[in-house]
Amino acid sequence: MQRIKKGQYGYIKSQRKIEIIKTLSLFLLSLAIYLGGYITTGTNKNLLTIVAILGCLPASKCAVNMIMFLRARGCSEELYQKVSAHTGTLPCLYDNVLTSYESTFEIPHMVFCGNNLIGIAVNPKCKTAACEKHLQAMCAQNSIRDVNIKIFQDIPKYLNRLDQLRELSVEDTQTEAVLSLVKAISI
Repeated sequence: MQRIKKGQYGYIKSQRKIEIIKTLSLFLLSLAIYLGGYITTGTNKNLLTIVAILGCLPASKCAVNMIMFLRARGCSEELYQKVSAHTGTLPCLYDNVLTSYESTFEIPHMVFCGNNLIGIAVNPKCKTAACEKHLQAMCAQNSIRDVNIKIFQDIPKYLNRLDQLRELSVEDTQTEAVLSLVKAISI
């Protein structure tokens, strides 16, 4: 089974399974160490109890990651089919979950072309203006200039904009930098 990389379709679903397995494995390992110490000494006042307790720290960190991936939705199959018919060879990112200090933004699909970074937010509660502002701030912090950012909530308008960008024949010099930035700030 080939691992799905960040930015590819199905990343969140794949990563969710990996995080569940990692978290359960680490907690079971800590439990096994504790039980091994308890069974061999007959009391929980031994060195293996301390090791088991300290083993809960990385397990808890993995549990936080697992919870983040359990809450994320990712790109639905229906949206993937609609969008893939309109992207062509445009550089795309799927399953983006961006976090800021104020909120979390789920952007199932993003495209960068001609200094335009566009995305679709299917959750009606998503504050697109705040997401655009957050992305602008991240671009500015990473010395990426002159990027027009637009997050859509209406799928037909987004698909129309994808068609327009596909017909645009502009050479992009910042494509790799922008896509790498979005991957870096996404879970």
